[in-house]
Amino acid sequence: MHDRLGKEIDGLSAVAHALFEAIAEASREGAGISRPAFCKEETQAGELIRKFAESEGLQCGVDGGGNFQYDLNGKDMQAMTVMASHLDSVPMGGNYDGLAGVIAGTLVQVACRRAGIVPPRRLRTLGFRGEESPWFGTAYLGSKLALGKLAQQDLDGLTHIRTKQSLASHLQTLGVHADEAAIREKRLRHEDVHSYLELHIEQGPVLEDLGIPVGLATAIRGNIRHPFSRCAGVYGHSSTSPRHLRSDAVIATAQLVCAADRMWKKLLDEGGNDDLIINFGIFSTNPAHHAMTKVPGEVDFSFNIAGTNNEVAHALYRQIRSEADRIQDEFRVRFDFGATVGTDAIHLDADLIAAAEVAASGLGLKSLRMPTVGHDAAMFAQLGIPTGMVLVRNQHGSHNVDEAMRIEDFIDATKILAHCALK
Repeated sequence: MHDRLGKEIDGLSAVAHALFEAIAEASREGAGISRPAFCKEETQAGELIRKFAESEGLQCGVDGGGNFQYDLNGKDMQAMTVMASHLDSVPMGGNYDGLAGVIAGTLVQVACRRAGIVPPRRLRTLGFRGEESPWFGTAYLGSKLALGKLAQQDLDGLTHIRTKQSLASHLQTLGVHADEAAIREKRLRHEDVHSYLELHIEQGPVLEDLGIPVGLATAIRGNIRHPFSRCAGVYGHSSTSPRHLRSDAVIATAQLVCAADRMWKKLLDEGGNDDLIINFGIFSTNPAHHAMTKVPGEVDFSFNIAGTNNEVAHALYRQIRSEADRIQDEFRVRFDFGATVGTDAIHLDADLIAAAEVAASGLGLKSLRMPTVGHDAAMFAQLGIPTGMVLVRNQHGSHNVDEAMRIEDFIDATKILAHCALK
């Protein structure tokens, strides 16, 4: 059975390439790809996949949160295996982050139909909206909507960075009832999900550096995030403001960044914390007020800690916040970190990791067990659903316009996904 399925997946290589190309053309922005969450480009991606899926006999629709849904019946119609990822991208990003997983899920379903294989359970592929955090300042919106995990205050209060409209407004535009109770009523019941599988590009250079085509995710890094933080000082003339009387927001924030980096390095030097990450991805003064001869009175920045050891990450976070208190007193500024978002790290299902490893070996492929960054998979694993992830090597990193993926690596990873889905 699996030999037939593998041959059918091989035969879909050109179809997959054409889908990737068509979706890229529909979402180009300059040299990169932008599919803003809950907007036209994201919808076009889901519709292009739907057109292909329907042509191959899959049942297609939209769930209660506006996510795209592609179904193939199985022997057991009560339980389902969900294969999923997201359709949106970061601003000026690449074409494969998220999208590869949605296309891979539909390829598995189509290959089953072409091979005459009835899966043991219903196979459902989901194309989630809004996984990337830049659009609304928080991640996993599509999967949270699918699982009924968003409150009304989230629907009404989260605002899109480009459109300036609320999440509720975007849902209404899509024809979705932006009501917490209605969304919960239509939610995907986690009791009905036998397992969750996600194919995703590796978003770093490890697999490519080692010459290994496939990674098997062991854990999803947790994160502690402040997407909209600010340091408030006082504007002044640079030549008339001595150091001890300044409230310099740039120097104060730079002090915080350097202190955080020293703490991070210390933990790395101590060993056992190689997976720990700190990032200040946004760092800017106000262009309407800044000038070469002005003491900067404000800095906007973001702050993110990530890792697979929750205890270490939270301890580091407390240290950095304590240092921020000290710096603001010394430099006469005020830090406002804003809302805290994020999730704890979670370890993935050992049986699914082992099954993927067997499948890779059977294909003659090397594989590497490794942690990965945040994905929609975390939302399912948190509910106790057996969750697995297959990672495809990427030649140029992720969240940039040079993001890459060899189609032959993608096809091999899709075969591993199929093996796990039919196990």
